[in-house]
Amino acid sequence: MVLPTFAHISPEKKERVRQALLHEFGTHPLAEAQVARIVRETGIARGAFYKYFVDLQDAYQYIFAQAMREIHSGLPQMPTLTNTEAYIDSIRHFITAIDAGGYRALITMHYRYNEAAFGVQPSRMPAENDGPVHWAITVLYHQTVRDIILAPETMDARIAQLRAVLSRKEA
Repeated sequence: MVLPTFAHISPEKKERVRQALLHEFGTHPLAEAQVARIVRETGIARGAFYKYFVDLQDAYQYIFAQAMREIHSGLPQMPTLTNTEAYIDSIRHFITAIDAGGYRALITMHYRYNEAAFGVQPSRMPAENDGPVHWAITVLYHQTVRDIILAPETMDARIAQLRAVLSRKEA
């Protein structure tokens, strides 16, 4: 939880902190991150960091949540079970938004090292009639994104693989 003091700093200082967090958490796993490097890069006192964030995990959660909000804000229409191309478009948009927002290193580090630090939750079980199919597609979608982030050179092949599965008709 970002502390209330953070909301009251200047936009310029907030951006310096944001950039320092992106750099620290995009370069180092959370377990190896250091407040010292963040405050040195931002030019703030160590005590100021703790007026903005409870600890490094809090700072990480702040920057990761900010990245996810920004990346998801411009996603195209919500994909449906019958609109394979909307799923494919949303993956391409997500990857483009990660790069455009400067979040590639942060998201890569998240998938590679940090995700488990916050506990892994089970996927949601949709209750609607087509719930199992919707669940399966959602799991495949998220795994495809993860695989593309971890191995960017495989993007076209991974998207083709997902398209092939989503395009299958029920027997």
